[in-house]
Amino acid sequence: MIRRTFLGLDLCGRQLQAAALRRRGTKAPALVDVRLASLAEESWSLSVREPNIRDRAAFIAAVKSVLDPIARGEDRIALSLPDPLGRILLAEVETAFKSHQEGIEVLKWQLKKSLPAEPREVRLDYQVVEKTETGRYRVLVSLMLGSVLGQYEEVLAEAGYHPVVIDFHAMHRYNFYRPRIDLGEDFILVGVDGDLLGLQLFQGKIPVFQRHKRISGAFEEIFQEINLSFASVRESFPGFQRAGVFLHTAPPATALMEVLKAAFEREVRLLDPKIEQLAPLPLPQLLNGGTHLAAAVGAAERLL
Repeated sequence: MIRRTFLGLDLCGRQLQAAALRRRGTKAPALVDVRLASLAEESWSLSVREPNIRDRAAFIAAVKSVLDPIARGEDRIALSLPDPLGRILLAEVETAFKSHQEGIEVLKWQLKKSLPAEPREVRLDYQVVEKTETGRYRVLVSLMLGSVLGQYEEVLAEAGYHPVVIDFHAMHRYNFYRPRIDLGEDFILVGVDGDLLGLQLFQGKIPVFQRHKRISGAFEEIFQEINLSFASVRESFPGFQRAGVFLHTAPPATALMEVLKAAFEREVRLLDPKIEQLAPLPLPQLLNGGTHLAAAVGAAERLL
């Protein structure tokens, strides 16, 4: 029997990371292959409002170099995009939506002051995460500029692939850790991937605050950014003071953990994804660890 391959493609910094998974009975999915590629500065640049892909041919070549060798005929992918390209918001609505499209229109109107452009220019998606005791619904909303997202979809189609799931890097990274590690009900997830710092606060396992910023990597800058980001949150969310703090980053991390310990005034736990344990056979790309692949694997798992 030929088993399907589930593909996750993660774009973080100037790196493309692709992961291929397959089911294996009742066990966790098997990581059967991974591929990595770097994007040249002249081919891609991060922008919230302008097209990101500056050299379509070079970008397509990079995509094909990581996906073609592992796809085994599959063209459906889960796409993970850099966090600064969009926003994730938590909203509340009074009643359930009659349809998904109605929800999109209602949320665009309700969140119009938070949109990066006119409502017609914004791509928005959502999921209902909770019904409150008062009968209202809490909704997790993802949004970004339609023209920016559309360019990625067009270029991927030219490469022969179709993203059926699209989300941001930090959410796919969390999707990887969520079933594997008990993070608790209230927790803070800090991610340092290259020059990107990500801060997420979860209450009742629901993301209530997120901030993502490009950094130089200096520890003093990280310390200041954490204090600035959580200045208002400390009072707004009572769960902040008791929330556990977890760090995702590539080793070595000892010095960074000391910075976080000082910033949050509590112990910090370093997450170890142990991605190499998902691979039934040794993969050369995992010789130095697989921390950088957490979001790609987390994306692929959305297709299972």
